[in-house]
Amino acid sequence: MSWPISNHESPDVDLSIPSVTAPHYLWAILSADGTSFREQNYESTRVALRTAIERFTTRTTGGQSPNAEISEQRLRTWKTAFEEMGLLTVDDDGLVRATRFGRAVVDGLDDVAASLEGANHKIARLGAMVANRVLLAKPDRSGNPASSVPAGSDLRPIRAIWKAFRQLDNRLHWQDINRVLGHTHFEHELDGAISRIAEFRKSSPNGYATEEGLKRLGEQTLTNDPRHITPWFNRAGLGGVLVPSEAASDGFRALTDENAAILDTLLDEAVPEVPSDAWSNRSSYISYLMSPVEAAERPSLAKADTDVVNEVMTAVRVHGSRKIVALSGIPGTGKTRLARIVADQITDGDPSRSMEIQFHDSTSYEDFVEGFVPRTDGQGFQLRPKTLRKINEKALDDPGRDYVLLIEEFTRANAHSVLGELLTYIEHRGRKFTLSISQSETQIAPNLIVIATMNPRDRSALSLDDAVNRRVHRIPVPSSVLSLKEMLRTNLPPEVLDKLVEWFDQHLEDLPFGHGVFAHAKEVSDLADIYNGTVLPLLSDPLGRVHDAYIAAHEAFPFLQTHSAASDDVNETDRGSGSPRADETPDDEQTA
Repeated sequence: MSWPISNHESPDVDLSIPSVTAPHYLWAILSADGTSFREQNYESTRVALRTAIERFTTRTTGGQSPNAEISEQRLRTWKTAFEEMGLLTVDDDGLVRATRFGRAVVDGLDDVAASLEGANHKIARLGAMVANRVLLAKPDRSGNPASSVPAGSDLRPIRAIWKAFRQLDNRLHWQDINRVLGHTHFEHELDGAISRIAEFRKSSPNGYATEEGLKRLGEQTLTNDPRHITPWFNRAGLGGVLVPSEAASDGFRALTDENAAILDTLLDEAVPEVPSDAWSNRSSYISYLMSPVEAAERPSLAKADTDVVNEVMTAVRVHGSRKIVALSGIPGTGKTRLARIVADQITDGDPSRSMEIQFHDSTSYEDFVEGFVPRTDGQGFQLRPKTLRKINEKALDDPGRDYVLLIEEFTRANAHSVLGELLTYIEHRGRKFTLSISQSETQIAPNLIVIATMNPRDRSALSLDDAVNRRVHRIPVPSSVLSLKEMLRTNLPPEVLDKLVEWFDQHLEDLPFGHGVFAHAKEVSDLADIYNGTVLPLLSDPLGRVHDAYIAAHEAFPFLQTHSAASDDVNETDRGSGSPRADETPDDEQTA
């Protein structure tokens, strides 16, 4: 038995993003900024042009190919063209001077180059995380192991190739896979196979050159055609990102020190154990491969956010199969963001396994479960499944994995009217019932997790009856000083942030909004703008008068002095002796 190979030529797969390119003459002359550009003294420009020709090898140009030895007249022609475009000038001393526009062009190219370099590094890092887990005995779509692989094989072939590279001076010949590595199937065989290749190289320095020499490496072969081994190098090299897709003339491929460092990080760590169902279930296997990428791509959370996410995940595990798990908090506490993070964790980052819907005052059963919609041909109506029915049917068809329905603003709608008969069957999963419009028989999937966000100060939240309340498990999401500090730590100067945090902490219990209201503050002036445009309306009645409950917080806001004169006039009127104030507490719907 041996590693499976392709009997046809592998396509040339290259995952790396091509490097930035630029017009050679433009880049060269702009890069010569501050140097001489006059007759018999164009050497600085020619040096820059040689660099451009070498750097931008993929750049195609009309006419003749760029040439650093072109005539002085031709260089002056290019210079004149760029001058007329406003990219550069040549001063009275004969020195090239890039204009602001010209410098912006060069800076833009440098920014793109740096961005592409970072993107390629990210592709290499994430791709290596996935390839590190690939199994030789991976299940096919029917759940069967790959053909020609013995039962119980635990070898990770990509990882085996990487290990061979690192232990064999970062060089690997296609015959090393063809005659040795490609015939290993278990992890305990790998060290012996690599030692065998090392001994062959030591005893037969020219052994790869002859058939007689290759027989000492190994009698058995996977193929006589090196192109059939190329797919294994492509997989191990992530399509040329880590290892060249093409071999050198001697048949070897080499691993660079930079890429070796990426592999060493993975080879030094134990690979997580394969879940039992991943050996026979293709979806579970793919989830196993993707889990390190999902963890790496998941946004970092502040300590307060981490605590809430962990609490929600615990609630999902305990109550998710029979209740709606609701994140409950006033506006601006990050409920939706946290709910999406939880959904991402539950579904292993698979967007096909989650759906969202936002409730509002007029949301109905027909919007949520199923309802009639106009036919596209204008001839009457047709019944269509809506959000709940769509995601539920997906979950019923895939019982081995969890699915998520995220309901935003759960308490905005009339829960009884929207949920209908589902109110009972969300609690009693697996019990069949009949949908009221289509009369189809169905059930709520046990693996469908329903997560909701709600504002406990909504009037509709206050009016929820016991039938709804006992089917909702609430997780409080409070305003957080810690989250505010973490959120703005890199945006605002420390002294500014300290003032804002002190004010927020002092009035935390009274404010009708959470820390997230300041999320987009990048500088001090933004705080005043956010306060005027977002915060102040939440603290005021429809006539613009600050509610009594919020007067103290309003007057203590540390950045009031940066408000516009108009706002100051209004505030002074509101605070003046004998001025009218709102004589009632804020309306729940307004503060929502």
